[in-house]
Amino acid sequence: MSTRSDVDRSPLFGVPRRLVSLIWLPIVLALLFLTPGQGVAPAWLWAGLVPAVGGWLLFALRRELSPPATVLTSVFLAGGGIVLLAGSDGWTTSAAFPMMAVFVAAMRLPYRAALLVDVPLIAVTTIVVGPYGSVWDVLLVVAALTAMVLFGFGRRDARRRAEEHEKALVADARAREEHARAEAIADRARVARDVHDVLAHSLSALAVQLQGARLMALRDGAAPDTVAQIERAQRLASDGITEARRAVRALREGPGPVDVAGELRELGRAHPGATVDVDEGLRLGAREGETVLRTAQEALSNARKHAPGAPVTVSLRQDGDGAELEVVDVAGAPPPPGDGAGSGLTGMAERAALVGAELETGPTPDGWRVRLLLPAHGRIAP
Repeated sequence: MSTRSDVDRSPLFGVPRRLVSLIWLPIVLALLFLTPGQGVAPAWLWAGLVPAVGGWLLFALRRELSPPATVLTSVFLAGGGIVLLAGSDGWTTSAAFPMMAVFVAAMRLPYRAALLVDVPLIAVTTIVVGPYGSVWDVLLVVAALTAMVLFGFGRRDARRRAEEHEKALVADARAREEHARAEAIADRARVARDVHDVLAHSLSALAVQLQGARLMALRDGAAPDTVAQIERAQRLASDGITEARRAVRALREGPGPVDVAGELRELGRAHPGATVDVDEGLRLGAREGETVLRTAQEALSNARKHAPGAPVTVSLRQDGDGAELEVVDVAGAPPPPGDGAGSGLTGMAERAALVGAELETGPTPDGWRVRLLLPAHGRIAP
């Protein structure tokens, strides 16, 4: 399939057509000066050569010309060539300039404007080349100039078709992108329904069962520790319902505004021994805020699992033009080999990559550290 770049290149040489046009100029000049029988009178030579060469260079070096500039280019080319033909004897190499003139007008002007320019140029050139020995000589000159006009029309139509083809390709690519986006939205909606129908309903049923279990434990005089455990499980189920609803909303509507500071403090309150420190005035975008919360949540969950009861520090602060989240637990010793290799860290790394952030995790002399570095574009100016 052809494109505009293909049309703008010579099929013979494989180089831009403008360069080919520029190469032809010294060839024409060499034939004009070196070939016997040209016979251009000195008085006519430079008067015609200057505008003709100037018009040729303007056409060859400028890819796009306005209609008035195109008309002037054709007039310079044809005028200079006609002057050279007037100072020579008959049809000589100087005819290359009027031929180029009608070609330029046909290629770069609308049909009607091109004909208004080319017909007078063809007539004047035909008259200047005479006198003729027969009518066939007249027809030969007219046919040569007309062929250049038709060649110009063909080149312009080829460029127009290439541009229309490129526009069709762009429209087709845009349609495919819209179709893919619609399919992605439909998939997210389907996943949201599945999460809501399965996970949220299951957690709601679990919360109801735990509430009944707590009431039965209170009725039967169960130990306070047992009741506390049931209440803690009930809170976890309620938190799971909240997180499931948030996930469903994010899948259906995309990430929404997040109160990062408030959510982090809420996570800290749910984790015994956690301290939360957030820089005042620091604001994050929806996706970045969600990444911070999920990273902190996973880090706290890992700390609760691998270092129960250990103090944990959660800090979110400005870092240059970006932001930094750091979660450090102090268990008194580094974790045993193999800790930290689960899917939770993989999920955190994938979330960080989606927003262009850097995630660093690893042991410290007395515990474990998770560090998330958000880029500058992840922040919203206060």
